Amino acid sequence: MLNPYAGGGFDDSKKAKVIDVLKKLDRDFVTTSRIAKMLGIEAEIVHLEETDTRLDTVNLVRMLDEKVDVIAVFGGDGTVSDAASARPKTPLLCIGIGTTNVSPALCPEDFEKLREVEMRGLVVKFKDDERVAFNDVVVGSTILSTVDGKKVQVDARSFMRGEKIIARPRKFRAKVEVGDRVVEGVFGNIFVGMRDMRFLGKGIAGGASLSAFLGFKGVVACISEGIVVSTYTKDDLRRIEPIVTTTISFDDETVKISAEEVISCDGNPLGVGEVEVRIEDGVVKVMKPFKEEE
Repeated sequence: MLNPYAGGGFDDSKKAKVIDVLKKLDRDFVTTSRIAKMLGIEAEIVHLEETDTRLDTVNLVRMLDEKVDVIAVFGGDGTVSDAASARPKTPLLCIGIGTTNVSPALCPEDFEKLREVEMRGLVVKFKDDERVAFNDVVVGSTILSTVDGKKVQVDARSFMRGEKIIARPRKFRAKVEVGDRVVEGVFGNIFVGMRDMRFLGKGIAGGASLSAFLGFKGVVACISEGIVVSTYTKDDLRRIEPIVTTTISFDDETVKISAEEVISCDGNPLGVGEVEVRIEDGVVKVMKPFKEEE
């Protein structure tokens, strides 16, 4: 599975990375004629009704599931989310060629031996759609994308219409419910993420950091300003400070959010409205580097 649009497009350097990984696998390949032609490889061809949308990833993973040993996925965090949302029983080997490439489901390209690992994920229900996220569910007016080779914030609503318009975050009204705990107000961003030490470096601070140390499974962070760390400078931060973060920690509860801004799942915009998020163990199996001490 290859997303040619991840990270601003497919070029020779990404092609070389994909080919190197496929050589390490040393297997017979099954893919679409389009992907085989892009990579210049021999493969058994499956016929997919392509739409040039995320459904190509979902449908191809479903077609390959339990018919191959490993499903190799080349794309960004959103592509990994889409592949996992198909809920395959076959393990995924996920290699990053996208904008962010920080999903814990990803495998580094310089692996030698691989092992199978069950992943915990965020199960996201939006209207009639159910997806899986590994980084976070975010409510906000912008998402990260690649424009002219640079990682930038683009307007989320325009992105859903197929346009990439560089933008700054705007504030919105939202309500968050976790059991009998409720946060309601005007925010710049809302994040729902699984607890791990990455909270300390993702711009989700304060209560979220404490959640990580106390061992909660997840946390919701409602932030007074729109924060996308990788696109901010010191001057940007000084201009918007002070920043107020309100957090709710959770384990097995369902997080319910009603918002007047775009809800995204690992960078994939879902739409505006209501979403439910919960944490589920073993949502998908992925291949990770094998370490001798294991």
